[in-house]
Amino acid sequence: MSVRMPNDLYSPDQLSAIILELRSYLAQLHDGAVRAKTAHTPMEAPATHLSALLMGVMHGTGITTTDSAEAEKLLKGLEAIRDKAPAVHLMMAALPNRTLKRQLTAWFRAEVHPYTLMTFAVRMDIGGGVVMQAGSHIYDFSFRQQILGNKQRISEIFAGVRQ
Repeated sequence: MSVRMPNDLYSPDQLSAIILELRSYLAQLHDGAVRAKTAHTPMEAPATHLSALLMGVMHGTGITTTDSAEAEKLLKGLEAIRDKAPAVHLMMAALPNRTLKRQLTAWFRAEVHPYTLMTFAVRMDIGGGVVMQAGSHIYDFSFRQQILGNKQRISEIFAGVRQ
């Protein structure tokens, strides 16, 4: 089964929460099916409210909320993604807003891997730009790195300011 994750679902923590929510919902579906079978009545959908993220995953994958067999497959797919998806840790001078998180998620999923998961952290010492950690590799695209890499230019700038 090919799982399509919405760009609002970008972090390992969110994915774990979706998996727990789906497990709980599947348990309720199973309970409802057993009750309907023993009472010889039609099965009713659980009255549980599903999160927008889970609904986005289910809708993107083409699963209805009452299809327990497909939801089971989705659960297995999400668990496999959680265990094997590449993770990227982005450190920035300030936390990105929702739009930028979506854009970064879309870019990583289009250019790196369709199931890339990301975390965001603040590091004010970088001044701007981004420091990215993927596995044991660290890629420094921060302003701090650019400034320290060109110390001669700093003295030229300060000399121009004094005049």
